[in-house]
Amino acid sequence: MGGGAITFAVRRHLQRYRVYATERAALTFADNLERVREMGIIIGEPEGDAVELETKDVDMPFFSDFIEKMGYEMPRYYVVAVQDHGFSPQISNRVFRFRMFESLLRKNPGIEGFLFHHREIPPEFNRMRDAASSVLDYVRAEVYVVDTVFAAIAGCALQVKEFPALLVNFGNSHLTAAIVDEDYRIKALLEHHTPVLRRRGVDEIKSLLERFERGELSNEYVLSDEGHGCYYDEVVDVRERLCTGPNAHLSPFKEVGGDPMVVGNLGMMFLLRKKVT
Repeated sequence: MGGGAITFAVRRHLQRYRVYATERAALTFADNLERVREMGIIIGEPEGDAVELETKDVDMPFFSDFIEKMGYEMPRYYVVAVQDHGFSPQISNRVFRFRMFESLLRKNPGIEGFLFHHREIPPEFNRMRDAASSVLDYVRAEVYVVDTVFAAIAGCALQVKEFPALLVNFGNSHLTAAIVDEDYRIKALLEHHTPVLRRRGVDEIKSLLERFERGELSNEYVLSDEGHGCYYDEVVDVRERLCTGPNAHLSPFKEVGGDPMVVGNLGMMFLLRKKVT
C-alpha cells in the first residue's frame, strides 16, 4: 500500500486498458474510494481475461527464502518501517498525518511510542496495519511497525554524544526534525516536504531549522509554507545536531555514520529493545 510509482503506472495503463482492484488494494491510490473510481479504476472482480497482480509491503516468501539460504530459522520478532499518512478520506493527508503525530506525542513523548505492536496499531494507520498483515499472513510472529521517519531519528539518536539533540531525517519526500532529550523523549517535532525545501536551497533549510530550534515556528506557519506541521512540548537548549537520509547533502549539520538505510534499521532494533525489555 502506498501510491507513488504504482499510481503513475496504473494511470498510463488506463489510457488503453481496464484496471480492476479489490477495496483493500484500491486504498493504495486514494483514501476515498470515489476518487479511485474517478481515476477509472473498477472496484470489484474482473470481467474476462485479466492479469492478476498482488501488491503488498512485505514480500515474505522472498525473505523466507533469503533467511533459509543464510542458514537461519525464521525469527520470532519482526519490525517493519513504512511511511503512513493515515486514513483520511475527508482531510488533507499532510494535515492528518501531523495531527496523529501530535496526538501520539501528547500521550507518550518517548520515541518508542511510535513503534506499534501489530495488535496496537491505531486504526487510522492503515498502511502500517496492511504491512503487518503482509507478515502475519505468512508466519505466526510478533510484528512491530514504525513510520520510516522515526526509525531514522531513532538511528540518529544512537550516535548522539550530548543531549538534547536536534536530529533530522532528510528523506525523499519529507524532512522530519525532532529535538530529543537524554531519555529519548521528543521535545519538539517538525515535518516539511523535501522537494519544496530543495527548491529553496540550503540557506533556507538552515534558516528553517534554526527557527525551529529556537521555538519560533508554529504549526499554522509550516502548513501555510507547504509543510506538514510543527509541535513543541518544550523549547530546550540543543547541544548537538545530527542528520541522516538520502538527501543529507542538503543539511547544514553533521551526517551520522553509515548508510541511511542501515541507520534506520539500527533505529528499528533500538526501538524494539526499548519496547520489549
